[in-house]
Amino acid sequence: MMINLTYTRGLFLLAILITGLSACQKDDDLKGLAGTWEGAWGFDSDTPSYYEKWILEKDGDIRAYDEDGNEVGSGDFSVDGINFRAEYRPPGKNYTYTFVGLYHDVVGEITGTWGQTPSSTDGGTFDMFKN
Repeated sequence: MMINLTYTRGLFLLAILITGLSACQKDDDLKGLAGTWEGAWGFDSDTPSYYEKWILEKDGDIRAYDEDGNEVGSGDFSVDGINFRAEYRPPGKNYTYTFVGLYHDVVGEITGTWGQTPSSTDGGTFDMFKN
C-alpha cells in the first residue's frame, strides 16, 4: 500500500507540473505574437494584395486596420504551437471573419486562409509579417 501511495503522489505531482508548463507555454506563445503585424489578404487563390495591419495584444486581443488606418475589426486570437487562429468583427456589423494559418516564429510570419465565420477558407489567403 505504501508503494501505491508514493506512486500516486508522484503521478499527481507530475500532472501538476505538466499542466503548469503547458499553461506557461500558451502565455509565452501569445506574448511572442504580441505586437504589430503587417501584410495582405487576397480573394480565393489570388496572391494576397489588400493591405492589412494587425495589433496583437499579450492578452489575446486583436485589432485590424486598413491602409488608411481605419479600424476594420476587433476580436481575439490564439496560437497552439504553430497553429494560429483569429476571429474579428467589423465595427457595427453582425458577422465575423476567421483567419487560420501557420505561425512561423523564426521568420515572424503567419500564412493561411480566411473566411466569413464559421468558415475559415471561403474568403481567400493571407500573409502577415511581424514588425
